[in-house]
Amino acid sequence: MIKNYLIIAWRNLWKSKTFSLINIVGLAVGIAGALIIIFHVKHELSYDRWLSNVDRVYRVTYESKGDDNRHWAATPPPLGPALQQEFPQIEQSVRFHRLYPFQLLSHTNPQGEVKRFEEKGGFFVNAGVISMFDLAFVSGNPASALDEANSIVLTEQTAEKYFGKTDPMGKIIQDDRSRLALKVTGVVKTSPSPSHLRFDYLVSMPTINSYLDKQSMENIDWSGFYTYVMLRKDASKQQLEAGLGTFATKFYAPMGESPKEILATRKLHLQPIKDIHLHSKLEKEMFPNSSITYVYIFSIAALFILLVATVNFINISTALAFNRMKEIGLRKAVGATKQQLIKQFLGESFLVTLLSAGLAVLLFKLSVPFYTNLASGGFIFSDIFTLPNLTTLLGLVVVIALFAGLYPAWFVARFNPVISLKGKKISGSTVNVIRKGLVVFQFTVSVFMIFGTITVYRQMQLFHNQDLGFDKDQVVAVTMYNQMWEKYGVLVDEMKKNPAISDFSVTSTLPGERFGNYEAHPLHETGNQNIPDHARMLWSDEKILTALGIQLKEGRPFYSQFPEIKKAEFILNEAAAKVYHLEKPLGTPFVADGDTGTVVGIVKDFNFASLHSSIEPMVISYNPYRATYLLVKVRGNQIPNTIKFLEKQVATLTPSAKFTYSFIDETLDKLYMSENRMSQVFSRFAVLIIFISCLGLFGLSSYSAKLRVKEVGVRKVLGASVSSVVYSLSKDFILLVLIAILVALPLAAWAMDRWLAGFAYRVTIGWEEFMLAGLSALLLALITISFQSVKTALMNPVKNLRTE
Repeated sequence: MIKNYLIIAWRNLWKSKTFSLINIVGLAVGIAGALIIIFHVKHELSYDRWLSNVDRVYRVTYESKGDDNRHWAATPPPLGPALQQEFPQIEQSVRFHRLYPFQLLSHTNPQGEVKRFEEKGGFFVNAGVISMFDLAFVSGNPASALDEANSIVLTEQTAEKYFGKTDPMGKIIQDDRSRLALKVTGVVKTSPSPSHLRFDYLVSMPTINSYLDKQSMENIDWSGFYTYVMLRKDASKQQLEAGLGTFATKFYAPMGESPKEILATRKLHLQPIKDIHLHSKLEKEMFPNSSITYVYIFSIAALFILLVATVNFINISTALAFNRMKEIGLRKAVGATKQQLIKQFLGESFLVTLLSAGLAVLLFKLSVPFYTNLASGGFIFSDIFTLPNLTTLLGLVVVIALFAGLYPAWFVARFNPVISLKGKKISGSTVNVIRKGLVVFQFTVSVFMIFGTITVYRQMQLFHNQDLGFDKDQVVAVTMYNQMWEKYGVLVDEMKKNPAISDFSVTSTLPGERFGNYEAHPLHETGNQNIPDHARMLWSDEKILTALGIQLKEGRPFYSQFPEIKKAEFILNEAAAKVYHLEKPLGTPFVADGDTGTVVGIVKDFNFASLHSSIEPMVISYNPYRATYLLVKVRGNQIPNTIKFLEKQVATLTPSAKFTYSFIDETLDKLYMSENRMSQVFSRFAVLIIFISCLGLFGLSSYSAKLRVKEVGVRKVLGASVSSVVYSLSKDFILLVLIAILVALPLAAWAMDRWLAGFAYRVTIGWEEFMLAGLSALLLALITISFQSVKTALMNPVKNLRTE
């Protein structure tokens, strides 16, 4: 019986080759697109969940409440040990600290060859990290690798970068900035499973005493460490949280605040480690995290793709079912039951779905590089053959086959055998209404995706083209190492001679990087609870405003005090002057990060951070010695030559330094990596959905035109023009597309408005998006329908009238 069903199914597929191809290709594209999204979503949801103790590990975060309300991912250095001492529920605590903004490490081999790299992926950490984060050692003793001072543990990739294929154990890596020798005590595997914790090397916590003094390590008002705790198996999060308030009153008591003030302004939280990647956007995150919002968006996109592909199958299958009325009538006449007919047509649905799945796997293989580049994923094609992923694929096939085949199977099983044997169509059947409704659904989804793609693209253009209040273009940022400062005066003289360089300055932080939040307030407002006592800070020299084109609103720029700073001077942005209520700010005594001086200028607000948020108060302090970067403003198209010039100067003046550089505009672009990826992925999947919808519309219009061949012949014999015939064949489908446009546009506008609400700077949805989305969908539908309509209209009417 099953063999007979398969033979008949194959014959019917072969008999209607065009429509079978449309079904198979449509489903294959849909399954391939859905697989990409499903595996991406699985990847995003798997962050840190592979840890053996994931349900017992929490990150401790700190919330400062009041006028300057902030929730910090980082916490004070002594918090971890204090928590473990106070709470018996805590099995162990781990602290991470990263030196801002980089370390310069080198290794000299026995032949005297030096390998030197700028490193930003290292942490100081205590030994508990090995068991808490399940680090797998390739070399070294996990029990003691991070116990002693001046010990460093490398990842396999980092070890190969410095030592090649030789054994790194016991060898020395030099920290060139601190001139400290670090001994390699271990090499760990880079976990193939995703984690919010990413590192290239780990330095033992005792080593930090060579970098930070005792006062810094005991500072309870500095959020400089990431603190993690692992609870005992018999303890609960609720038990620990219940005591955090009382603990905070003791921990922060040295600040001179009463328990009531501490509880009102400071709060500690426990954040499950598995929630960090998708649910955390705190101040001073270890790394930029993703968002659960995009997981929801991609999941809905996968569902839409599958539904649109399935709708194609349903529509074409029900349409083709009329061609098999005699077969069905004969089967019922000789005793076939409804259940047997349903099984037969479900079998055919499974056959088509299996063929589609096979083609989908091939398409998926071709699209894996696209997925890796766009979604920043780590998926490789061979992973699809693991048991969980094969189960996912099989489940997808079963669900699609059932969903796509049930209605057509039920529909044909209801045919009246007498009417079927006569080959008559079922007049007044609800199938036409359902088919039209499904076409409307397909194009509603298509218009929604077109509208969404346009809106996301416009928002990305705003990010990249918005006037930020300073000049980000043609600015090279060269990293300044300790040795380079010793020759800085000579370097300045050489830069002044270069006609390609229009200006230069130094800065502690680049626009687009995180600006630290430091104590900053007018001197006479010390202790005033009504104004903020912290602000974002930037340290620079007298040329910063001209180098970046920042507009001075009132006052003056800094005067040069190089090489000896005799008095502290500050320039505030408009936002800072406003929150400090400075009506006449010039000359105001001001305190910032321990320095007391005067305000000498006010600059117009400029976007030094992401356009996701509004402009925060900013204090610029004169102190070039705290700068990290040399900013070089380059004329015209002279950037390549200028970089070569700077590299040569650095190599000549400071041979032991590493020449590294970046561009401010590229640094700013990195702020929108998630949105850029979403824009690209969104647009690609919009194309897939539109392609599948048009494929289905092409199939239906072709079938409709085929049924009306004689009608077209009669019309042409009676004098109908080609255009009138095309209009007659197309109008019903165009009406359905117009209905879809009317349904989709309000829904799309509402959804995209909700998405845009997350940005401080956003585009306004206007009539242009509505027009462009609607006309695009209408034009695509017209092109799709017209192909077959025009072909039918141009056929010889005599030949049409002879067609059976």
